[in-house]
Amino acid sequence: MDDELFNVAAENRLAHFEDCRSAIDQMFSEALATHGSRAFDEFLGFVVRFSNLSVYNAMLVRVQRPGAGAVATRNKWNEFGRSIKPDAIPIMILRPFGPVAFVFEQSDTEGRALLGECENPLFAKGSLTQRFYDQSVMAAKKYGVEVKATDNYGVLLAGTAAGFGTRPESFETKAGRGFRVRVNAKHDLPTRFATMAHELGHIYCGHVGADSKGRWPDRSRMTHVQVETEAEAVAWLVCQRYGIETRSREYLSDLVKGADLSGISMYSIFEAANRVESRTSPVTGK
Repeated sequence: MDDELFNVAAENRLAHFEDCRSAIDQMFSEALATHGSRAFDEFLGFVVRFSNLSVYNAMLVRVQRPGAGAVATRNKWNEFGRSIKPDAIPIMILRPFGPVAFVFEQSDTEGRALLGECENPLFAKGSLTQRFYDQSVMAAKKYGVEVKATDNYGVLLAGTAAGFGTRPESFETKAGRGFRVRVNAKHDLPTRFATMAHELGHIYCGHVGADSKGRWPDRSRMTHVQVETEAEAVAWLVCQRYGIETRSREYLSDLVKGADLSGISMYSIFEAANRVESRTSPVTGK
C-alpha cells in the first residue's frame, strides 16, 4: 500500500513538472523565435535581477509581467512610502511553507520616487495630444498593423512587434499578412508614441517579415544591433520632427560602438519614418 501511495505521489510530481516545463519552455521558444539567441540571455538576466526571489518565483514574475522592474509585497511598498494603485493587478508567487503570496510591480504603485526612476531610457518627454496619437494608430492600420495598449507589461518593457502569417480575428481587415504592435499602457502618452514609432520601425523595415503586398521585404536575418539601430533611428527621426524628446541618440551611440553597420539601410529607415507619419501611400508604396 505504501509503495502504491509513493508511486501515485511520484506520478503527480512528474505531471506537475511536465505542466510547468511545457509552459515555461513554450514561452522561451516563442521568445527565441522573436528575438533569436539573445532570448537566452534575457531569460537568465531576468532571473538574476530578482535575487530577492527564488529562481522559480522570478520566472513566475516573468510569465505574468514581462519587463517587470522592482516587485514587492503591499507592506514592503508601504514601508518605502509608496501605495498600490486601486486598479493594480497583483502578481502571484509561491509562499515558503504556504500556498501563494501576492507582489506588485513598481508601475502598479505611486508615491515616493524610486532611485533612478526618472532616468529610465524608455521614457520620452514632450507635448502630444491624444488625437494625434490616435491618428497615428489609425494610420498604421492602412499597412495592416494593429496597435494595442496592454496593462500586462512591467515598467522595463515599453512595447513589442510581431507578424502573423494570417491576420487574427481581432484585426478589422482579414486579407494578407498582418502585424501587431503592443505598447505599455502604464507609460505616458509621449513614451507610448516613441515606443509605437520604434516598433513600427521594426515592422516597416522588414525586421519581423515581409509585407504581403510587397511594400517592404523580409529583412529578419539582420543582427540584433542592426535591427535595433534602424528601429531606433526611425523613432528618433519621427519624435524629433514632432518635438518629442527621447534618449535615442544616447542609445544609438551605445549600440553602434564597434558594431558592423554595413547592413544598415538608410532608405529603409527613411521610408519607415514616412510610413509612421503616413506620408507614403499604403497602396503603391510611393
